[in-house]
Amino acid sequence: MKLLSWSVIGMALLGAALPPVVGAQGKPLTVTGVRGVTFGAVFPGVPRVISRTDPANSGQFDIKGPNRSDVLLTFVLPLTMTGPAGAQLPLAFGSSDAGYSQAQSIGSQVGFDPKQPFTAALPNNGRASVFLGATANPTANQRAGAYTATITMTVTVLP
Repeated sequence: MKLLSWSVIGMALLGAALPPVVGAQGKPLTVTGVRGVTFGAVFPGVPRVISRTDPANSGQFDIKGPNRSDVLLTFVLPLTMTGPAGAQLPLAFGSSDAGYSQAQSIGSQVGFDPKQPFTAALPNNGRASVFLGATANPTANQRAGAYTATITMTVTVLP
């Protein structure tokens, strides 16, 4: 059986390379991709599950925005990762694969479905984190190599 290896799923953030956007109350809104979901080595035909509570392998986005504002979180999630010679590796996101933490702590999250819009409240300091897990589903004859995909999270300050 061949061992597959991959690189981190890249997290491209909408507006991440742009200056902060002015949100409610005239304060800027920034979103930072801290780390991507990392699957490490997997085996052909054996799904690899990364939990949103995995401190080393889950993805993390940090949000800084207007204190006590409501925000709407939405994701654009890939169905596959792309690897050597265009090989595709299926990805799945479950109904509790995302988590929101006002404390910015992986141990203190409210789970939610990343396939559905989620409304959250920023705390008094305006800082929060979103954590993300996923499942890689390699086929029995999956080509070995590095695979990547882009995950986009959009944060909208609600009126």
